[in-house]
Amino acid sequence: MTTSERSPPSPARLVCVGRLCEQKGQLLLLEAARRLRDQNRTFELVLAGDGEMRGVLEAFIDRYALADHVTITGWISSDEVRTQILAARALVLPSFAEGLPVVIMEAMALRRPVITTYIAGIPELVQSGEHGWLVPAGDVEALTAAMSECLEDNPSRIAALGAAARRRVLARHDIDTEVRKLIPLFET
Repeated sequence: MTTSERSPPSPARLVCVGRLCEQKGQLLLLEAARRLRDQNRTFELVLAGDGEMRGVLEAFIDRYALADHVTITGWISSDEVRTQILAARALVLPSFAEGLPVVIMEAMALRRPVITTYIAGIPELVQSGEHGWLVPAGDVEALTAAMSECLEDNPSRIAALGAAARRRVLARHDIDTEVRKLIPLFET
């Protein structure tokens, strides 16, 4: 385990990893970023991914002069996803439709808290205030408030949320544990 896996970086950097599409909520995320910028918050937001909404998102960034705060990486490899998550204070995924996103499990395993929505299986894994923040899907005010709180929290609280997130995801989704459960089923 590297030092970067143990403690989050101190800069105010958030990352959203996923296909750039309506269901992932990146347009709502950019509106929250605009509000944070208008509140004179210091932050960097990285949208890691590509997709059909890239042009719309780039137009929003241009229209509201967010280029100093928001970057779109385009498609990146799984190693680069890991690097982006480790370089961030938290993962943000304001989705409208999901099952249980693997990227949330990846971020939690890397000791990063998450800011995400109360949809599908996410609340079964992420508990607000213990592993990050849960907000109602589509609620830009709640999303902005959660991002602001994450950016303001001291590094020790962010590290504690990240450590709890790692324990939670390993307790519920550790591959070795799950394989041990499946072996007897395959043997019968």
